[in-house]
Amino acid sequence: MKEIGQHFGNQGYDIEYHWCSSDPDSLDGVVIGSHQVAVLDGTAPHVIDPRYPGAVDEIVNLGQYWQRSALADNRAGIIEISDQISFCFQQAYHRLAEAHMALQEWTVYPQKVRDDRVIARNTLALVEDFLQGTEGSPHTGVRHLFAGAITPAGIILKVEHILEADTALYALKGSPGSGVRDLIGHLVHMIELSGVRAEIFHNPLDPAQIDIVFLPDYQRALLYTGDYMFPYAEQLTGTRYKRQLDFDQLLPQEALNPYAKRIALAKERLENGIRESVEWIALAKQLHDRLEDFYVKAMDFPSLDQHRDDLIEDIERLLNQ
Repeated sequence: MKEIGQHFGNQGYDIEYHWCSSDPDSLDGVVIGSHQVAVLDGTAPHVIDPRYPGAVDEIVNLGQYWQRSALADNRAGIIEISDQISFCFQQAYHRLAEAHMALQEWTVYPQKVRDDRVIARNTLALVEDFLQGTEGSPHTGVRHLFAGAITPAGIILKVEHILEADTALYALKGSPGSGVRDLIGHLVHMIELSGVRAEIFHNPLDPAQIDIVFLPDYQRALLYTGDYMFPYAEQLTGTRYKRQLDFDQLLPQEALNPYAKRIALAKERLENGIRESVEWIALAKQLHDRLEDFYVKAMDFPSLDQHRDDLIEDIERLLNQ
């Protein structure tokens, strides 16, 4: 996929890379042109079946280029390491579930004391400002993506590849439950109703939550800059925000103080859960590298290279239709 992306990038096509969270140096997908062609990794755990087999989609089976006898000779090792990898991911997901529960608890305390009328006034004002001058696009549609992931190398974010230097940035700060998520949820709802083209970037720990809303037609983005989990703002150093809103300043601190110890404990559990999940994912990566070595030694790379070249020719014909 990297070689295919590089080939078409050298020809001047826009290339969109989708990186693997289990191995941040590897790709899960590459999109060529104006979303005209995509090459995706359809193997587990992200199994993807063709929607219109033959008519639109094709399965690229690279398994035909491995020497089955060489893999059969290492059957015991392949099975053992594969089972160990599954165990590591199970433990990582347990830690992430614990981290999510801690986040949910933390959210409860600001929600309990906040003034929803104040939240509503600020939400309406900022959303109106953010959407001012926008209109529905003939290329309507909301894309749902991730700008980062929890990986074997820790938390990796790619926001600097999404938001260009001239993007007008609206920054939101605030603890979980302070009102940030309510504002972003309302903004996305208004975007869907108005038909404005948008890219929505979800939170890697809790995909139901949204961290970034980007309007590519207007080079305008709303960014959650809360640094308690995914510090997007650190990649945008020197950026001047068009508007900032800190929801923690809207909270009645005297009412929140009695929960300070519980908030601190929840934050600690959140951080520990993510840290321990990274340790398990890193161990899974080490095991995966050992597993991959069996397949590397069994691959017929000259035939694989020829298949890549044939696939590039097929993609060129599609792009020129």
